[in-house]
Amino acid sequence: MLRTKTLLGVALMAGLAAGCSGLPRVPWPWAKAPVAAPLPVDELTFAAGASASIPQYWQGNTLVLDLTGAPSSGSAVATPTYARGWPMRMAVRTYPGRFGALDVRGAQRALVPLTTESSGTVDLPIAPEVYAPGTRELRLSWGASVAPAVIFPQAPAPQAPAPQASPTP
Repeated sequence: MLRTKTLLGVALMAGLAAGCSGLPRVPWPWAKAPVAAPLPVDELTFAAGASASIPQYWQGNTLVLDLTGAPSSGSAVATPTYARGWPMRMAVRTYPGRFGALDVRGAQRALVPLTTESSGTVDLPIAPEVYAPGTRELRLSWGASVAPAVIFPQAPAPQAPAPQASPTP
C-alpha cells in the first residue's frame, strides 16, 4: 500500500512538472534586464539630396551612422547640427559586402574598403583627420564604383655605380 502511494505521488509530481514546462517563463526581479535598443540622435544634419535616411546612434563616445538600411550605392552630405561641431569619433555601420568602399571627403579624403568576410554588421571607423575642426561639411559616397585614391608610383631605387676598370700603365 505504501509503495503504491509513493509511486502515485511520484507520477503526480512528474505530471505537474511536465505540465508547468509549457507555461511562460516567470521573470525574476534579480534577473539581468534585456539590452535596450540604442536611442536615435541628431548630431549630424544631412542635406536634402541624400539618397537614404541615415539613422545615428551613440555607442560609447562614437557616433555610429547606420547604413544597414541604405541602398547599395548612394551619397550624402552631412553638417554638424550643433555649434559644438563634429563628434570626437565617428563610424559607419553596414553589412559586409554590401558595397565596395566608402569614400569620405572633408578636410581630407578617406577611402575605407569594406570587408566581405564577416557575419552580422561591421563598424568602419572614419579617421578624425577627415572631419577636423573647421571642416564645413562631410561628403559620404558608397558603392561599387567609388573611384580609388590616387596612388603615385614609387621612384626606382638608385642603382650602385658600376666598378670602373683601372687604367694600365
